[in-house]
Amino acid sequence: MLKKIGTKILFLFSYSVPLLANASIPGFYILGQLGTADTHQEASNAAAQSIDSKIAFTGRVAGGYQFNQNVAFEIGFTRFSDVNFSSIGGIPGQNVSLSQYAIDFMAKPMLPISCNVNLFAKLGLAFRKANGSAFVNSKPYLGYSDSWNPTFGLGLSYDITPFVPLDLAWTRIQSVGGGNTLPSTDFYSIGLAYYFG
Repeated sequence: MLKKIGTKILFLFSYSVPLLANASIPGFYILGQLGTADTHQEASNAAAQSIDSKIAFTGRVAGGYQFNQNVAFEIGFTRFSDVNFSSIGGIPGQNVSLSQYAIDFMAKPMLPISCNVNLFAKLGLAFRKANGSAFVNSKPYLGYSDSWNPTFGLGLSYDITPFVPLDLAWTRIQSVGGGNTLPSTDFYSIGLAYYFG
């Protein structure tokens, strides 16, 4: 009797382990991330007396394709909260709100460390655009140009189910060049994805 029960348990275990080991489902997925981002804006960028906050709520949505347990590719859209500058050029009443967004294209290498936990990295390019500028005494402030910048990040994901992973991530868009290029950004997020399989 015990031998038969033991045989059945081994039989079930032998079939369940491969299923657990393949917790990540290759195929298309969508991802939503929420968190905070440091836009590295400073009041001095507009000769302003103050800014409300350079660290604020940020959201990102992305779609991707996972080729196997180790490689995926995704395209994302990140919207940063507006940064409000007060007294541009040191003149009271001269205020401006700067909005910023990014579209990124990233490869995502992954390293499974257990049946449902993965480490991952991200590496690619991001197109950034900012809206918001001011002219004070014919001098322009915050006239940032559109730019392509390298982007990269690290994260940890946990598969709640084979189709629904939860992740914690840090993503940086690295500013390159000088002049009117946007400063670098750091985005710290928690995300939830759905894999279509």
